[in-house]
Amino acid sequence: MKIAFLIDTISTDTAGTQKQLLEMIRRLDRTAFEPQLICLWESPWMTRNTLPCPCTVLGYRGFVKSNFPGVVRRLAAMLSEQRIDVVQTFFEDSIFVAWLGAALARPRPVLLSSRRDIGLGRENQPWYHGLFGRALPYVNRTFAGIVANSEQVRQYVSQRERTPLSKIKVHYNGVAFPDANITVPAPDLLATHANDVWIGIVASLTPVKRHDLLIRSFARLGAASPARLLLLGEGPQRATLEALARECGVSERVHFEGAVKDVGAYLRHVDIGVLCSDREGLSNAILEYMSYALPVVATQVGGNGELVNADNGVIVPPDDVDAMASALQRLVGDRELRGRLGRTSREKALTLFSWEKSMSDIEAYYRSLVQPVN
Repeated sequence: MKIAFLIDTISTDTAGTQKQLLEMIRRLDRTAFEPQLICLWESPWMTRNTLPCPCTVLGYRGFVKSNFPGVVRRLAAMLSEQRIDVVQTFFEDSIFVAWLGAALARPRPVLLSSRRDIGLGRENQPWYHGLFGRALPYVNRTFAGIVANSEQVRQYVSQRERTPLSKIKVHYNGVAFPDANITVPAPDLLATHANDVWIGIVASLTPVKRHDLLIRSFARLGAASPARLLLLGEGPQRATLEALARECGVSERVHFEGAVKDVGAYLRHVDIGVLCSDREGLSNAILEYMSYALPVVATQVGGNGELVNADNGVIVPPDDVDAMASALQRLVGDRELRGRLGRTSREKALTLFSWEKSMSDIEAYYRSLVQPVN
């Protein structure tokens, strides 16, 4: 079966939808599936890195640009010549490019789209994306299905896009598991403070991730607390957050490590994983915490509640410093509790979110969409 994955571009392999897509392509059963990546435009990252399958760049510059009809014709010709069976799209521009291109292709491929967040990234969109939202209920009728990465995203999409729930399938993100039998030395920072309790967050330093909430909550633990806070990620808010840590009097115990290539080297030696976003789809960061057997403190947004409950962590209301501080205090002060919740985290991830389960589910779904030819 030939599957084309259509996305705006690939600019990283370490975070978000792009990381999940690249790993899914790598893991597809090549005896049954032939993947093809189609990008609307080429990023600098793509020129420096090797992709896991053949890639075509359409040269898209925008929905209202003069070259847009040529982009659609190029896609239609490619789908026809290569006889693509399924086109799966990621992000709104790709949905509409695929919809138009597939309408011109012969034979016409099965269309499948993905939804992976709840209102994220809408602040800096072109004006015509407002029209996309109005058109989606109509466009969705021509798609065989929509894949959501959590039940909360499924419900959100159904309501926002006026699309029946029966058309939307939940397919959870996959996560890889570290080899528990391998000993990895702690990074220098963590090794220097090996006796402290490390609270870690893996997230870009952007407003929606609410590092400000975490720093204020951490400050509530007090100067006598054995805890330290580790921030893994980079972004435009770094200077503001560093200033906030100084203002709260905790700058010596709040550590900004920036974007690191090997997040796992840190998570092996962290004691508590945190995600305090105002909005989420299904958090890859939480899945990574769980794979490293960490107890998790997370805000009750998006799919976080599908990953974390009282058995493996603490769910708190969003934008609630008191609740976050209380949850952190409870875990920092109870090593046995951290261990018990962390073990459950890993067991839950192994059962529900392994890549093996994720790939088995999505491959079966692809097969169900394409009728065998006699």
